[in-house]
Amino acid sequence: MADFVDRNLSTEEIIKMAAEMFITFSTQEIDGCTVLTHPYGYSAFTSLTIDEMREVDLVFQLLIAAEKVGWKQFETASKFLTRCGWVASDCGTAVERLVYYLCEALQKRIENETGIPGPVKLEKLVSCIIFCSNI
Repeated sequence: MADFVDRNLSTEEIIKMAAEMFITFSTQEIDGCTVLTHPYGYSAFTSLTIDEMREVDLVFQLLIAAEKVGWKQFETASKFLTRCGWVASDCGTAVERLVYYLCEALQKRIENETGIPGPVKLEKLVSCIIFCSNI
């Protein structure tokens, strides 16, 4: 009888998988939309749980955003940062917190480079709505 241990990937393993995806994926611009393709499809990642795949994808999106900032493609970078912002959280898992703070840093860099302020944070918007509804 084999002992099966249900273990989750560590933060480091998730980052390594996302980096592998980032290196092997290629991006194509089709009708103004960025399309991501992988030479082996998603079969290499089928052993992951839904939560693990979500976290790998979150780091992957962050890596794309960072690359776009480096190439000064700020509009595209902002789109990827927004996608990350839907999942990343300063009170979530270790991966979500890491991505949250790196997204903030990248957004600040975009603001410094372009002079255009970043999007309003969701938690600020929610607290404003709660405050206004109590008046």
